[in-house]
Amino acid sequence: MGINHHTLKTRHREERDNYPDNLSLRVHRALSGLNRAEQEDDPDSRFVFLWIAFNAAYATDIDDQKGHSKQRTLFPATMLA
Repeated sequence: MGINHHTLKTRHREERDNYPDNLSLRVHRALSGLNRAEQEDDPDSRFVFLWIAFNAAYATDIDDQKGHSKQRTLFPATMLA
C-alpha cells in the first residue's frame, strides 16, 4: 500500500523516545495533518491539510531564552528596517 499515515505513525511510536521532545511534537502534529488529509475527498481540503502537515514538520522553535519576539524571529532586524 505504500507510505501512509498509519505506516508513519507506527514508525513514530517505535522511535519517538529517541527524538528530542520538540521534534517528536512536530512529527506528531505533521502526522495529524496527514491523517486528516487522507480522510478528505475534496482536493482543496486535502491540499490545506497537507499544507498544515508540511508546516508542522518544518516549523522552528522561537528562541524564548534570547527574548526574541515572534516578529523578530520571523523577520530579522535587517528585514524590518
